[in-house]
Amino acid sequence: MKPHLQILHLEDDPTDAELVEATLAREGVACNVRVVATRGEFVAALEQGGIDLVLADFSLPDFDGMRGLAIVRERYPDLPFVFVSGRLGEEAAIESLRNGATDYVLKNRLSRLAPAVERAMAEARERAELKKAEEGLRESELRRYQMQVELACAADVQARLLPRSYPQIPGFEVAARCLPAKQVGGDFYDWQEVGPSLWSLTLGDVMGKGMAAAMLMATVRASLRAVAHNRPAEALRLAGKALLPDLENSESFVTLFHAELNAAEHQLAFVDCGHGLVFVRRANGAVKGLAPRGLPLGVPGQKRYREGSVDIAAGDTLVLYSDGLIDARPELALNNHLLARQLRGASSAREMLERLIELPGIEGALPDDMTVLVVHCTA
Repeated sequence: MKPHLQILHLEDDPTDAELVEATLAREGVACNVRVVATRGEFVAALEQGGIDLVLADFSLPDFDGMRGLAIVRERYPDLPFVFVSGRLGEEAAIESLRNGATDYVLKNRLSRLAPAVERAMAEARERAELKKAEEGLRESELRRYQMQVELACAADVQARLLPRSYPQIPGFEVAARCLPAKQVGGDFYDWQEVGPSLWSLTLGDVMGKGMAAAMLMATVRASLRAVAHNRPAEALRLAGKALLPDLENSESFVTLFHAELNAAEHQLAFVDCGHGLVFVRRANGAVKGLAPRGLPLGVPGQKRYREGSVDIAAGDTLVLYSDGLIDARPELALNNHLLARQLRGASSAREMLERLIELPGIEGALPDDMTVLVVHCTA
């Protein structure tokens, strides 16, 4: 289990403070939040120690976030500091980053908050390891900060492309999370209601990571969404045809699992485009792999996409994941059976998701994007 983060929140609006804490709890960030509204309370809380992360509003009546940032950087230079503000223009954002802020999140886009906290803590761990190399980077400081603003904007856009809430599917629970290795990445998951009791479910992994992979991810997601009302095999044929020129030009490919869940009939129809990282854990603990499996999108030679199907009964769980989950700790030799064992006794899709995400026990930055999607049949 991950330890609870100790978060100090500089905020004078109780409603906003409660909304931030509720957002973190909903996104599975284990933390204790202490809210302060004045300079005296802020300094006293810092001096008491044990703070892992500071969240701060940009403007307060008697004290502001920039002065709070100055205090933190002077006394605690390695403490992550994230602005959570209602309004923060580009110039103010650049100025805040130049002065040492780790990131910023707008209050009307709190879907970015949990990813920003995760990134801030990962960067703090990485910064501790690379602190000796910081001197050589100071000459490019302004350029780096400008890039951070651009990447933060890109990360915001990418985070908003992921579903903002879990679908309400009678008889099923769905939970998912995507953790990019960099600020942006090439993994994605998606779901969409395409008809009465019909839902499309997708998990994809673009080759590579970072900005290039993120751009292709957005293109793949949009193409699939446009054709998701078709059966999976036909949807992949249409999407593959549209995507092939872009994938060939970029010399990239995409592994993908795309399915249609018929909730009324408890049946899943699917196409596996070279992904393979999927299984069904039956209610009795048995593990079922899914076949057939075809070539990834972007690989020449795929003439047609073969469609498979599997029944999903009460107590069964569908698990989809990207290779980042097993690549994070290759010495653990994780496979479908070992992953399925981690789900024993879990009572909800969200609990199953947390167990799988925490399984590698990552310390520091992820070596690759890591994404997990869990669909649990409750009735």
